[in-house]
Amino acid sequence: MKKTFMTMCVAIALVLGGTVMAFAEEQKPEQTIDPNITNLSVAYPLVNEVLPPMPVKPESLNDIKAVTAYLAAVDAYSKAAQKYIDGTTNDLNKIIAQRNLSVQNANKVVEECNAFLEANKKQK
Repeated sequence: MKKTFMTMCVAIALVLGGTVMAFAEEQKPEQTIDPNITNLSVAYPLVNEVLPPMPVKPESLNDIKAVTAYLAAVDAYSKAAQKYIDGTTNDLNKIIAQRNLSVQNANKVVEECNAFLEANKKQK
C-alpha cells in the first residue's frame, strides 16, 4: 500500500512539474547594460584616493612608540574606512531610490500612453 501511494505521489509530482514547465514563459536573454553609461558628472571617489595609507606594523612589540603609532594608524584607518562605507551605502540608497522613481515614472508614462491610444482606438 505504501509503495503504491508513493508511486502515485511521484507520478503526480512529475505530471504537475511537467505541466508547470509547459506553461512557463520562455526566458528572454537579459538585456546587457553598457558599462560606460553613467549619470555621474565626476568620478566616484575610489578607496585608495579616500583612505589613508594602510598601516605598516612595527617590527616588534618592543618598540612601544612604534606600536602606539601603529595602533593609532589602525584606528584612524578603520574609522576612515567606516566613514567611506557609510557614505557609499548612503549614496547607493539615494541612487536606488532615484532609479526606482525613474522606473515608476517610465511605467506611468507608458501606461498613460497605452490608455490614450486605446481610448482613441475605440473612438474610431
